[in-house]
Amino acid sequence: MTYKTVDWRACDCGLKRAFISRPEAEKAMGRAQTKRTRRADARGTRRGLKVEGRVYECDFGGWHLTSMSRKQYEELVAA
Repeated sequence: MTYKTVDWRACDCGLKRAFISRPEAEKAMGRAQTKRTRRADARGTRRGLKVEGRVYECDFGGWHLTSMSRKQYEELVAA
């Protein structure tokens, strides 16, 4: 079995993975969601599972994945 990965690089903003474009980040997000769901199903529970559900553009030009919703992010910034 071979696994196809999405190319990424370490971002200048920290230890996050940076993808070169939004479509690449969305493709990686789909793969990450599938992988986490598969592992949780094998374990028998999805309790406490953090799943990436959104992509966003970084100030350094890369695209990142996050499990934080837009509402949570706006509340964090407003505080």
